[in-house]
Amino acid sequence: MKIKSSWTSTIDSIVNEGVSHGLAQCTTDDAFYNGRTVCLNGRHLLNFALCSYLGLELDSRLKQGTIDAVTRYGTQFAVSRGYLSATPYTELEAMLEELFGGYALATPTTTLGHIAALPVLIQEGDVIILDQMVHNSVQTAVKLVQAQGVPVETLLHGDLEMLEERVSALSKQYRHVWYLTDGVYSMFGDLAPVEELGKLLKRYEQLHLYFDDAHGMSWTGKHGRGYVLDCLPIQERMVVATSMCKAFAAGGGALIFPNARMHRQVKNCGGPMIFSGPIQPPMLGAAIASACIHLSPEILQLQKELQERVSLCNRLLKEYDLPLAASSKSPIFYIKLGHPQVAAYMVERLMNEGFYTNYAVYPAVSRRKSGVRFTVTRHLSAEDIHALVEAIACNLPLVQKARLREKA
Repeated sequence: MKIKSSWTSTIDSIVNEGVSHGLAQCTTDDAFYNGRTVCLNGRHLLNFALCSYLGLELDSRLKQGTIDAVTRYGTQFAVSRGYLSATPYTELEAMLEELFGGYALATPTTTLGHIAALPVLIQEGDVIILDQMVHNSVQTAVKLVQAQGVPVETLLHGDLEMLEERVSALSKQYRHVWYLTDGVYSMFGDLAPVEELGKLLKRYEQLHLYFDDAHGMSWTGKHGRGYVLDCLPIQERMVVATSMCKAFAAGGGALIFPNARMHRQVKNCGGPMIFSGPIQPPMLGAAIASACIHLSPEILQLQKELQERVSLCNRLLKEYDLPLAASSKSPIFYIKLGHPQVAAYMVERLMNEGFYTNYAVYPAVSRRKSGVRFTVTRHLSAEDIHALVEAIACNLPLVQKARLREKA
């Protein structure tokens, strides 16, 4: 009989608990999607869990781009990019290079982009340093590199002092020191110290930076190129991975390289670039339409409208003195509650009052940092944001008391 590992059993138990309370693996009942709400079990809830921060997924131009691409190229182009790429790829990647200011390679997803890039870029004689909270998709790709014999160290989240100590020491032993981190952290919404990392890059010639900026895309930066590239334009010994699935509102991912050699090697040698399916024509059409918006002055207005909502939310959370994990300009917010049961009580109460938020527990966060994660998008109004923050503030003492009674 096959025995489950303790890790599998733990995760399985946690997820099943969430499912049993209607907090995880939910499916919407919507006949039509409007961005602002989701329908669950016949009830329409304000959607504070969406990662399409600019609300472009309902833009008529992206819809038409999808329709046009399907009409011209069909629902799929089932050929490896190692042999053939569908016609829209040429236009899309040229637009991405203009948008990001570097050599751009479109990938089927951000995760597959990591899996394509890291085993090619990081070789024997190198060493990897991971930020403790770098996205799971990066950590998954790192395991492939680690299997090739490349050492891996993990540092406490955002500890620049320790990072410099390790870079200095490891530079004496290894050819390249790769530091892998997120630009915007997906759970707490905090921002990587990108400018400081850029200074380290200049001080240590063996240091290489690899950023996952999936959650930084579109809502900030010139042409919406993201948080990382807004702070630190692409340069030698730096690679950025991002997403066209979230605020970009299309599909697939993108890798941004500082030179043609890196771009060529990952395209030629990266496993998913050879063996996985491509971005299919409908999403290529949507991505081109989204890129047109990003490369126009309109993106500035979209970013401004979102930042007004984000600023309002930050101000209200501060006024109510709520336990926010990090205050930043990102549209991701996290209320720290500690015990998973307190987080569950809060999310259930918020659902009962008409708000859909994320129940955040291990392994997405550490066991003692369970909480409520929510996002702000252009679909939501100022009144919606006021209502949610007030609901959290009103329910916070109630869920904390409920936990104390349970312990007693």
